[in-house]
Amino acid sequence: MTTNLPYRIQTSAGYRKYLCSGLYMPSVTTVLSATETEKSKKSLRTWQKNNPGALEAASTRGSAIHLGCENYLRGLDPAVPNEYQDFWNGMTPYLDWFDEIHWSERPLRQDWYHLRSDDKEVAFVWSTEHLYAGCPDLIGEIGGVKVIADFKTSNGPYMNTFPERGDNMGYGGFRKYQKCAQQMAAYRLALAERTGYKCDAALIIVSTPEICQGIFIDSDQLDRFEAKFLTRCKQFHSIEDDEDTESGSEQELPRQTESTASS
Repeated sequence: MTTNLPYRIQTSAGYRKYLCSGLYMPSVTTVLSATETEKSKKSLRTWQKNNPGALEAASTRGSAIHLGCENYLRGLDPAVPNEYQDFWNGMTPYLDWFDEIHWSERPLRQDWYHLRSDDKEVAFVWSTEHLYAGCPDLIGEIGGVKVIADFKTSNGPYMNTFPERGDNMGYGGFRKYQKCAQQMAAYRLALAERTGYKCDAALIIVSTPEICQGIFIDSDQLDRFEAKFLTRCKQFHSIEDDEDTESGSEQELPRQTESTASS
């Protein structure tokens, strides 16, 4: 019985896990973060050291924009605080593209209600074959095309092509795009495993203080990103310390969606 177990935990190694099908599975963003190159991990540590509090501020900003999107899609006042209006401007036209919405942070169609936790507070998609889980931002249809979407806030734009030599900001945007694309490919695969619904495309909606981007990723590209993610997923499970999965090394997490944590 898993009724009395927490649905979200963080292990002693800092891995975020969700309780799905009776097992604690790592979040998609945990898999991606844990399998970054040592060079990338070192760069992140250096950036955090040089920008104290910036990561927490970005997370708060991302949460505000995610909530604004969720409220807007439900016909409510987005209620985005004034300090984040620059990041909200330009978001709604992309949200208006969707003719049908099947998921907005949680399933909106009844035949997907089994993806909710028993307390109905949170919802996940997960793969019992590859052992990972996560919470997509938005799943719906645009002109009959099945689309999975993710909301991101960023100080600079994302790039879906490799930047020119010396373009450090462009390289950062390219790395963010690559990571987000793998994230959505992982969600698409897990959703198809759980429901049989396979998205035809993905859409990254990126808000910056200057512009708002909508970047589509077609099915063939998603297949390639899926293969990259599954390689990293195998790597994660091969390096994970078995002791880290024992109950004594876990702590319950407050409610927080996968997507908000990764913004």
